[in-house]
Amino acid sequence: MAASAERPKIAGLFFLLLAGVAIAAIILQTWWTIAEDRQVTLKSEYDNGLVAVRLLEEHATQTLREADGNLSTVISAIRSISREKTLNDDVIRALITKAQPFNKVLKALQFVNPAGEAFVSTIDYPAYQVDADDRTYIPYLLKHPEITHPVIGHPFQRFYDTELVVPLARNMFAENGRHLGIISTDISVSYFSAVYARVAKDSKAIVSLFTEDGTVIVRFPFDKQFVGKKISQSRIIKELSSKPVEGSFEDSQFLDEHNTIARLYTYRKIADFPIVSVFARDNDSILAPWRNRSRDRIIFSGATILLLCILTFLLWLHIRRLHLSEDSLKKSETSLRISEGKFVNLFKYSPIPLALIRLRDDKLVEVNNRFLQQTGFNADEIIGKTPQEVNIWEDYALRSSYLDLLRKQGFIEQFEMRFRYKDGSLAICLISSRLLESAGEKMVVFTPIDITQMRAIENQIRQLNTELEERVKQRTRSLEETNLELANALDSLTTMQGELIRSEKMAALGSLVAGIAHELNTPIGNSVTVASTLQDHAVTMENELSTMQPRRSVLTQLTRETSKGANILVRSLDRAAQLILSFKQVAVDQSSNHRRSFDLSTTLNEILVTLEPMYGRTRHQLNVDLAPSIMMESYPGALAQIMTNSVNNALTHAFDNIEHGNMHLKTQLSNENQVEIIFSDNGVGIAPEHLAKVFDPFFTTKLGKGGSGLGMHIVYNLVTDVLGGKIELRSQLGQGTSLILVLPLIAPVKQTDKIAA
Repeated sequence: MAASAERPKIAGLFFLLLAGVAIAAIILQTWWTIAEDRQVTLKSEYDNGLVAVRLLEEHATQTLREADGNLSTVISAIRSISREKTLNDDVIRALITKAQPFNKVLKALQFVNPAGEAFVSTIDYPAYQVDADDRTYIPYLLKHPEITHPVIGHPFQRFYDTELVVPLARNMFAENGRHLGIISTDISVSYFSAVYARVAKDSKAIVSLFTEDGTVIVRFPFDKQFVGKKISQSRIIKELSSKPVEGSFEDSQFLDEHNTIARLYTYRKIADFPIVSVFARDNDSILAPWRNRSRDRIIFSGATILLLCILTFLLWLHIRRLHLSEDSLKKSETSLRISEGKFVNLFKYSPIPLALIRLRDDKLVEVNNRFLQQTGFNADEIIGKTPQEVNIWEDYALRSSYLDLLRKQGFIEQFEMRFRYKDGSLAICLISSRLLESAGEKMVVFTPIDITQMRAIENQIRQLNTELEERVKQRTRSLEETNLELANALDSLTTMQGELIRSEKMAALGSLVAGIAHELNTPIGNSVTVASTLQDHAVTMENELSTMQPRRSVLTQLTRETSKGANILVRSLDRAAQLILSFKQVAVDQSSNHRRSFDLSTTLNEILVTLEPMYGRTRHQLNVDLAPSIMMESYPGALAQIMTNSVNNALTHAFDNIEHGNMHLKTQLSNENQVEIIFSDNGVGIAPEHLAKVFDPFFTTKLGKGGSGLGMHIVYNLVTDVLGGKIELRSQLGQGTSLILVLPLIAPVKQTDKIAA
């Protein structure tokens, strides 16, 4: 009876142990998977951050080296001159002035002699004197002339144009080693802003560039109070000096004093310059996908453990009932069989693969359904056979080590090995085993958890990160080469377009002056002829009056002819004065291009007077319909250029092979804030395939025949950029062309006018 009573107790302990092993395996496997996933997630974020800061470092290094290279070019030129003659401040200032400008980065040079007297190579010198208080590098370099490397100054907002800049300065020496002073330039923070803002926006991260001594150059998301801010007392700044060139750290308030969420910062120190770039994202955003995956794993594992606990608890209840019913052996045996049946069901239908091996002959005694599903075997193919007979272990030398360790410890936790399934495929499994005794036999229960897919995913992630970094490097190199080629092409195109536009404007002005000169020649020539005639009449009258008996008929005729000549003289001079007045006003407007208030009809009439010589000697006519009393506050010089180019374009293109052409100019109020100006002709019109290209630079149908292709491009830029209006072109072949301008009565103020004000 005592032996029979002990059997249920032993069976209960066995099943409790088996359930504990399974639960422990599930918990350990879940914990290990979550921990590995977190490390992979953080490693991936660090790698992505390194790619970002390397791109930012390359952009900043290129900008700083370009500015430093330009300073070195100027210094070399000054040292070369010092071999030929003794340098003084005047000679240096002259050389610096001639060196301007280099490019978009180096727009102005600042020179400070050893006595602290400053000079700037542009007209912004008074503004530079105001900014001098912000240029802390000046007293520092004057005090330490032995410093030969470039020094980056404290970022500040420039006085004369309110632009945020970073000074770059160097000591300058003559060929004989004499200290000549300091030469410096300003690098606009906007050169960093475009790239840094895009990276910060795309990654929803904090991106910053700061000096190693703790001065912020730029930070995005943009906050003006951070530009030039000193953070030298920060713990991070103090620790960065001893850290390697690139790496990462975690902090919650670095570059964001009001933040409370920890962030992962990836940094890189810029070679040759004491500057550091950082890329940071908060840990909540980084680990959000990992938390979701971990939650799903925990829920699944929890459900599995709960199922095991329920089954184990039910089994324990049955075993406990066996202990309570020891008075009846028959009842106990029946209960035992019931409990054993439930145990078999628990073992068979467990969601974890389970197998039972007899240690004496190494044969499989029992396997559950999940084990069979995982390996692909049928129960009769595997039960009663050894693992070697089934060929389920890939490496039997490793199995020998496994058995030795099991006999020594009595248990094994997560022993990694490779299983060969029925279809011949190999799988990586983590085996947890327990050595136990049943019916006098030593048995081994083990659970092979298949982690093949998880390892494959890990390898794919590592390979993907490697390939991604290589692709980023290749695309970065390609992008740098393309940007360099585009920059060179853009500089050449901009220079050529500027020269052609100036040539076009000078040609139009030359044509205008030639026409006015020809038009003035007639009234002035007539005036000279009439004046000489009046002079002769005056002499004749004086001679007649000096005789003893002046003849009345002669005096009457002379008086009549003198009066007639005076009228002709007055009309001719009045015509010349009108032409000169109109030309003077138009010329002043075109040369100054200043903003002023004017009556639109009066200004247009003055412009048309100066344009009359362009078509006056032809059979073409210009009809006007100008609405009176339309006052504008705008740029009449731009309006004159538009009308000149429009009339010239009509004469050159619209009336090709047409003897009698009509142009029409009409103005009318579009609404209370806008005026509509319509210039039309009845010429040959524009082909449909050319209509969309009229405003493009260098497009002309008269290439090589006097057309530059810039006339209507200039008109478009003046209407949209200077006058702040809209322009529309309508045309049909054989039916003429209409140019419709809609302009605001009050034009937007240009930046140059703001500065002048």
